[in-house]
Amino acid sequence: MIKKIYYWLHRRFSKPEEKGEYSAGYWQNLVRREVLERCSGISGNILEVGCGEGLFLRQLSEKNKTAKIFGLDIWADIIIKAKNRFRENNIKGIELQQADACCLPYKNECFDAVICINVFFNLESEDKVKKSLKEINRILKKSGKIFFDIRNSLNPLLYIKYKLAGYYDETVKGLPLKTYNFNKIVLLLKENNFKFVKKTNIGFPDNWLAPIFAVEAQKI
Repeated sequence: MIKKIYYWLHRRFSKPEEKGEYSAGYWQNLVRREVLERCSGISGNILEVGCGEGLFLRQLSEKNKTAKIFGLDIWADIIIKAKNRFRENNIKGIELQQADACCLPYKNECFDAVICINVFFNLESEDKVKKSLKEINRILKKSGKIFFDIRNSLNPLLYIKYKLAGYYDETVKGLPLKTYNFNKIVLLLKENNFKFVKKTNIGFPDNWLAPIFAVEAQKI
């Protein structure tokens, strides 16, 4: 019964063109919408780490027409889905690649912005987040921006939801579904030569207990 309710809600609150996709969902869409607004006007090279089926990249390509857009994901099958999505919708000019966020296949200082949304909660440890931030800093140009989100460890309902997710969500695929402390993430940013710029609370309630924080930081 819980599984049926979950999937009904998932379909109900997913955008029509995203129904049935692994990366679809109410909160995921809120994160994409927030970051899309922040990326408005950015030109040059933009990379999405953990691009999934290309749901965000499709929106980004429509909004930032002067940017050169790249995407990567660790799963080969999901990269194929993204390529099919772009081909079916006649979206051109997005370069996709399979790779790990902890070992990015790009030269130093070649991107103006890096987006990493709906990703860090799928990494199994704080150390993985730290390695990813280090790699992202390496490929960003000086003063380049990073946009990412974290699931808030202080939200008790989120903690329970993720603990029980394996019982009702078949898309979990053994992922850890990790939550993080915001203050600790700010320290990790500083350790990796980033300056914290802005935080936006996403979800209910809209305060320090919000389930998701969207974060913007800048390479120093």
